[in-house]
Amino acid sequence: MKQTAAYFLAQLKRAARLLPGQILADIAVCSCVGVFACLLIAQGALAAEGTRYRIGMVGDLSDSYLGFGIAAVQEMDDSRFMIELVPMSEQEAEAALRRGELYAVMRVPEGLMESIVYGENDKLVTYTAAQGQQGLGTMVMGEITDIASTLVTCSQSAIYAMQRVLADQGRGDEIGWETDKLNLALIQMVLDRGGFGEVEVLGYGDGLSLELYYFCGMIFLFLLLSGLLNSALFVHRNSAFSCFLKARGVGAFWQILGEYLAYLLLVLAGLLVLCLPLGFGLGRGYLGIPEWEGMGAAPFLAFVPVLFPVAAMFAALQFFLFEAADGIVNGILLQLICGIGMGYLSGYFYPSAFFPEKMRMLGELLPSGAAARFAQAGALGKISAAAWTAVFVWLSVFIVLTALVRWRRIR
Repeated sequence: MKQTAAYFLAQLKRAARLLPGQILADIAVCSCVGVFACLLIAQGALAAEGTRYRIGMVGDLSDSYLGFGIAAVQEMDDSRFMIELVPMSEQEAEAALRRGELYAVMRVPEGLMESIVYGENDKLVTYTAAQGQQGLGTMVMGEITDIASTLVTCSQSAIYAMQRVLADQGRGDEIGWETDKLNLALIQMVLDRGGFGEVEVLGYGDGLSLELYYFCGMIFLFLLLSGLLNSALFVHRNSAFSCFLKARGVGAFWQILGEYLAYLLLVLAGLLVLCLPLGFGLGRGYLGIPEWEGMGAAPFLAFVPVLFPVAAMFAALQFFLFEAADGIVNGILLQLICGIGMGYLSGYFYPSAFFPEKMRMLGELLPSGAAARFAQAGALGKISAAAWTAVFVWLSVFIVLTALVRWRRIR
């Protein structure tokens, strides 16, 4: 036991010698990531204020009713703030689409309005997006097209039903007037549709706002990739020294435990370096988190201890990857691949709620998913026993696996 304690103290001294350099590296990385994140946020805010989807409209646009509808959408409807309809020829639209000046092209078939007026609805408006534009915007446009089709067919049914009722009651002379009144009422209903309901964002993950979700995701990703910054601790390792320790009574498990605790010191130091500017930004109001609004840095300071178990689990994962890899270079590559892959599947880059169900379930089962659930619940002050268990189990699994790899090498 005395030999084990001596080895542990030696590892702590080694980690302490590396600590100043690691802190400088952490500061440099945090500064670069912070500046990049601020630029992205500022660019996204400016884009959100002024960006509109430009849709090229080609085909038969000669009908006066269709022209009136396009003008009404562009001048009166709320959609004018996100969609710009641009009439143009087929050749102009294709060229603009290739240049990236258009988000998509809508082709209006000849005789569309006549088909609608007579209730045939046999003419289809086609929608073509550029290959690089396939995504959420395309889904939104598809929903808009479906809504427009529903409005047209339901409006037709209402008008035809009203006209038939008036004709059956012998009031045929009122059909024209009543049709105009109903059309105006339907148009007004479409223009006022924004007041039909209230949009409430329930949140992401465990009910977090988008700001807090990405705030946690940034911290998780830093912890998950911190092994790249702390790789200096694993340089100049060899099995001969491990065999020598075994001969002196320090077994594989105690070797791993001593080295892991020293490595954890570097990870926690990096976490504190990251938390200092974040706490300063929250305290001064530079960072806006809806759940913590008006409370300064106090909620974040209470949140920091929640990150310690997550940091311990990620440190165990990184330690296992370095131990399992053959050489420091392979260990760094393995850290990078596993870190980015796990981070993506667990929603660190993009909310996992948008992923397919099987991919989302896989992300939740991974250690990165367990860490996300644990810390996101901790941000709201409601960590469950299951979240604690998942983090503890993964931490124990990685420590045991690392000890088994070391035991296999020195047996």
